[in-house]
This record gives sequence, C-alpha cells and structure tokens, in this order.
Amino acid sequence: MAKLKLKNEWKLWAGVGLLFLLLIVYLYWISRPPTEGGQPLWRVTQIVDGRTLKLRGSGKIIEFRLIGLNVPASEEVEARDFLTKTLTDKWVRIKIERDKQTGPKEGFAYISGEDITARMIRLGLATIAHEEKDFDVRPYIELEQEAQNAKRGLWNK
Repeated sequence: MAKLKLKNEWKLWAGVGLLFLLLIVYLYWISRPPTEGGQPLWRVTQIVDGRTLKLRGSGKIIEFRLIGLNVPASEEVEARDFLTKTLTDKWVRIKIERDKQTGPKEGFAYISGEDITARMIRLGLATIAHEEKDFDVRPYIELEQEAQNAKRGLWNK
C-alpha cells in the first residue's frame, strides 16, 4: 500500500482553525443582548400586575416595578392589559432607582426612548405617588393634570 504524503497540510489546518474562530466570534456577536444608548436592553417575559414586570437579560431574570405609580383597583385590569399589549416580548431599557435586597427592583422602563410611567399617567391608567422623594415628580404631575382635564382613564368616571 502506498503512503499518501501531504505537503503543506498546515495550510489546511490553519484554514479550519480560522473558520472555527470566525464561527465563535459570530456566535458571540449575535448572542449579545441589544443595546440602546450604550445600555443593555431587557426582554419583558411576563406582566405580573399593573406595574410589575418580569425581565430577562444579561443572563438573569429579575422582577421590576415601575416606580412612583399608584394604580387604582378600578384600573388594575386596564393597566395590566396595556402593559401586556405594549411590552410583552419587547426589549426595554431600564433605569433602576431602588435596588432592594428582597423584592423587585424599582425604577423606570423605556421602550424606544419613551417612558412607560409617563405614558400610563397620560392615558389615565395610574396616578403619580406625590410623596415620592427619589425623583422629580413635577413632570408627572403635569401629565396627571392633562389626563384629568381630558377625562382619560380613571378620570372618566
């Protein structure tokens, strides 16, 4: 039986190695979560209630509550439906204001740059917690007055 001699087989192995390396880089690149403004986005996996979300991103799952919102019992179903239609399986950017050891993290959620808290207040699905001290509530009070004057949501009753 004749021996098969391969000359320059290192070129073949170098090519295979390069393809393998390119495959790894590609898989890493596509597996990263998307970003907005340099901050990672989180995928909304579940709406727990009218102001609480379950988010998945960066290898972990967290419970996140929209800060400073009061959702009256009469608007709970509408608020939850709104969040479900607007956020389920969408990517959101979050800004955490309170990071407790137990319970959900609290803060603001943004979809395509729009503040979800502001949108809910503008639609009359919630009111702002006027006693809130962790952030400036004045812009939200103006939105609440706008919804009240236009008789939207809970102000329509």
